[in-house]
Amino acid sequence: MLPWAAAFVQQRAAENLKDMPSARCLPMGVSLLGPILTKFIQASSVLVAIQEAPAGSTIQVFLDGRDHPKDLQPTWLGHSIGRWEGDTLTVDTTGFNDRTWLDGTGRPRTEKLHVIQRIHRVNFGHLDIETTIDDPGTFVKAWTAASSRHFGN
Repeated sequence: MLPWAAAFVQQRAAENLKDMPSARCLPMGVSLLGPILTKFIQASSVLVAIQEAPAGSTIQVFLDGRDHPKDLQPTWLGHSIGRWEGDTLTVDTTGFNDRTWLDGTGRPRTEKLHVIQRIHRVNFGHLDIETTIDDPGTFVKAWTAASSRHFGN
């Protein structure tokens, strides 16, 4: 993290995360697959993720080949476009505002945030997810985290 962001995280930790956005029913995070219940509805041109979260987030991922708008206005959840690369869905999201946290640890985000998620279905009920976070306003360089999610029994 850049020095200002690291200091901000330390301040939030010292204050016991008292200003966590989700405690005020505001959207939080940047992932289609956070640690919350998510239902996906897919049509040929759009994927909709409905998340059971304090703010009741709904994310649209446009699958029709469009680009991000040139005059994109920042929003809580950004603007997402997706494409299939074989059996992996790649979701590119930009256009976030800076009014919420990157995650539950208190890491800030700026309007420069760009997120790419690669979601691969390994088998029924098992997804591998790779998330790349690029926010030159907050981090020295982009970073990637990988996780696996198991759904069901």
